[in-house]
Amino acid sequence: MLSILIPVYNYNILPLVEQLHREATALHVPFELLVCDDASTQVFHQKQIEQLPHTRWLTNRVNQHVAYTRNRLLNEAQYPWILLLDADVQPISTTFIQNYLNQIGKGLFFQGGFTYPPIDPTEHSSLRLTYGRTIEQYKHLHSCCNLFFNQEKLQLTFDASITEYGFEDTLFFLALAKRNCEVIQINNPVIHQSTESNQTYLERSKQACWGLVELIQKGKIRPQEAQLSHVYQQLLKYRLTFFLSLLSALLGSHIQRNLLGKKPSMLGFKWFKLLEYHKANQVIQKN
Repeated sequence: MLSILIPVYNYNILPLVEQLHREATALHVPFELLVCDDASTQVFHQKQIEQLPHTRWLTNRVNQHVAYTRNRLLNEAQYPWILLLDADVQPISTTFIQNYLNQIGKGLFFQGGFTYPPIDPTEHSSLRLTYGRTIEQYKHLHSCCNLFFNQEKLQLTFDASITEYGFEDTLFFLALAKRNCEVIQINNPVIHQSTESNQTYLERSKQACWGLVELIQKGKIRPQEAQLSHVYQQLLKYRLTFFLSLLSALLGSHIQRNLLGKKPSMLGFKWFKLLEYHKANQVIQKN
């Protein structure tokens, strides 16, 4: 009936696996729990996880990124219904799996949503948590961190050509929309437990901006299909992109310092991404 799939890289998923395995076992339904480690430099509790009944641990020989790893898990899954989770989440409900199983017969694709823990961010990890709490958890349509769907009927895949952070989830949902598959949102959230530093998250966000420009250049995403590129297209239309170059020169370093501090501005974060997208667009256009 159910294949629970978790890609992991350098993260301790034992608490997540144990909670899911405990509930699935108590439900007395056919299930399997598959973990795929993406060539982590640190592996946590592999033997303990492998000893759990109906559980398998897979390992990529080299780091392949999350899209490839999710595809590998989907190919290995033996049951029609898939519960796909990110490694750094924890279900809130004690009936998390049952809540999803109750949806069978009501659709083919469900999204349970996510939230963030009620903790005070530190100065060095405030950006990811602030963005998640104020923006991301309310606009999670393009997030694959907590999904339940019928793979037997949908035969979904991720674009494994994306080997850096950013927009693999967006492409996945855009492909889903083109197939007229309804995404049914239900109240079955997980807590996203990111401990990412400001510097790391800022660098990954920059990487995503540059990656988006490349995806648009390759025709995989249309500018209007991502908010960042849509805003930039409007500035191009009215010949206002020169303002971004001026803003970068005058305030770019100030914006970045703020985002690396204890109280990052989400307006500043929007400007940061727009400025990085502008830089990327200029470089890629020249090449």
